[in-house]
Order: sequence, then C-alpha cells, then structure tokens
Amino acid sequence: MLIVMLIREATIDDLESVAEYGLRIVRQHQAYNLMRFVQLPNHEQQVEDALHDAIQSPRATVLVVEKGNKTVVGFAFIKMEPMNLEDITDEAAWLHDIYLDAEVRGGGWGKRLLDASVEAAKKLGSHKLMLHVATQNTFAQELFRAYGFAPTMLEMMLHWGDSSANDDRCIE
Repeated sequence: MLIVMLIREATIDDLESVAEYGLRIVRQHQAYNLMRFVQLPNHEQQVEDALHDAIQSPRATVLVVEKGNKTVVGFAFIKMEPMNLEDITDEAAWLHDIYLDAEVRGGGWGKRLLDASVEAAKKLGSHKLMLHVATQNTFAQELFRAYGFAPTMLEMMLHWGDSSANDDRCIE
C-alpha cells in the first residue's frame, strides 16, 4: 500500500502536534545533559507559546511532515535571527528544531525536510541556514554533514557546585 506524505507550512490547527514534537526535543536534550538543558518554569506552555508565535510570524516558518491520513509525523522550525555581536553573526535563518518520528526516519524524509527548510530560509530572505546540534546526537550530525552543513563552533561548559543535580544524566 502506497502511503502519501507531504511537507507543508504549519497552521494554528497543527499547534498541538508541533508543540508535542518541540517537547520531545526538549526531553531528548535533557536526557543528554540536564545541567546544560534545564527544565524551565512552565516549559510546556513556553514551547507552545513560542511555536504559536512562530506559526504566525512573517520572520519564521514552521513546517510539518504529514502522512496521507493527515497525521503529523515530524516538523521543522526556521526563524530569521538578527545580527548578534556576541556570536559574531549577521542576520541569518536558524533551523532551531527538526524532528521526525522514528517510523519515517531512514526513508529520505530528513533530506526532504532539510530541502524544505532551506527553501523556507531563502523565502525569509536569508543567504544561509545555521543550526545547533547536540554533541550526543550523532544521527542528526551525520544527516546534516551529508546534506552539506559544516561545523563552525563547539560549545563547551564548565560546571561547579552540586553535581548531584545532574541526576547521572550527563553523558561524557
């Protein structure tokens, strides 16, 4: 049986699904290192509010991957960010989030979602697409490198104080 899938811009009707994917990314990163990726107050509401604003913003694009039965199975969040003196960056589009359900990974949908993200960045007026990826997320790093992304920065952290707060979830 042929299953039709498509990538399209998200609407407010997609907010619940998109916010759930955003929270999956939060939990994934917190599992990597809770000292770096902290639990924020009202985290769920903050994720939903940010994605709500992004769906409606002319400076952002939220994409969804949809199966034929109109089930959302992934998303990407691209946003134009202003020049940043601290990071020494000019105005550019950033791929803040990208996520696909495990059931559709490995079928070329990651590349297709990156293709759509690049097109969204161009529509936003950017000449490049930037992203961050967790050092532990080797699957995503391989996808990004194969697509043509090149590493440009390595974030590092020094922590002092009560290391028990990490709850054994800091992966070395």
